Amino acid sequence: MEQTENKKYRLGLKLFELGNLVQSRMDVRMEARPYCQLLADKYRTTVHLATHSEGEIIYIDKVDNNSSVVVYSQIGKRAPMYCTGVGKAILAFLPEEYMEKYVLSRPLIKMTEHTITTGDRLLKELEQVRERGYAVDDEEIEPGLHCIAAPIFNHKRQPQMAISMSFPYGRMWDLDWEQAVRDVLYYAKQTSERLGYIK
Repeated sequence: MEQTENKKYRLGLKLFELGNLVQSRMDVRMEARPYCQLLADKYRTTVHLATHSEGEIIYIDKVDNNSSVVVYSQIGKRAPMYCTGVGKAILAFLPEEYMEKYVLSRPLIKMTEHTITTGDRLLKELEQVRERGYAVDDEEIEPGLHCIAAPIFNHKRQPQMAISMSFPYGRMWDLDWEQAVRDVLYYAKQTSERLGYIK
């Protein structure tokens, strides 16, 4: 809100900017939705699409399969980047200044027994994400939940968002992990290309 000369209030420029940001990302949601649906159907699991803001991820889409429903997430919900697959997939490709300002400047709160809580360990993890192209969440935000996530890049080669598949603990034993990783990477790449990304 901002105050006018006659001491009344009106919506401020910041809200306008935020609205435009949300609108631009909703277009991406429409581009990614068919791929999210394909993954959810193939693996009978929950697929997320998320973006980021100031060290947190924001879920902007979620596709559930009736065989597997992840309850902790919902559209619009925020979570720390350092302990989510989508968060680490994005964070690994953001500038170091972002990491310093929005992640390492705050305590890394322990969400589960597996949460990364030190900056050094997080940096090593992100280096691995960059090398292999995808991130994992190994029960770091919720016990019993595993995720595979890959970044989605825009035409400026910036990691705008990420896509992930989430698996409850019991489902992991039936999963062809290597194929699942290939599929997540493939559909993240397809979405990136639709946004104008050229490697």
